[in-house]
Amino acid sequence: MKRELIPLWIGLCVEGSLCAYSWYWYIRSIIFYRKNGFDFSEAFGFDYFPSFANEPFLATPKAKFVALHFVLAMTSVLTISTVLSLMGIIKACMDCADYGLPM
Repeated sequence: MKRELIPLWIGLCVEGSLCAYSWYWYIRSIIFYRKNGFDFSEAFGFDYFPSFANEPFLATPKAKFVALHFVLAMTSVLTISTVLSLMGIIKACMDCADYGLPM
């Protein structure tokens, strides 16, 4: 294996696990809210901060459901771009920051 591919493999493991975790909760929430008739008054899923469960600054269930679409899109795009880089279809820019700026 080439040494420059090691960061891409690490990135694939991290991004892929986040993507799979996001898809898992998205599918579970679709099933749950579909059975409830998309009634967003009942919270579903994991709590980010269980000790602050009743605090007003936390997101509502509907806001979490809508934000999950953005999380899914971003993790899916990052995972697909990493896979395409590992396959050699797109070139990963490993030294983009080395422009030789004068000191």
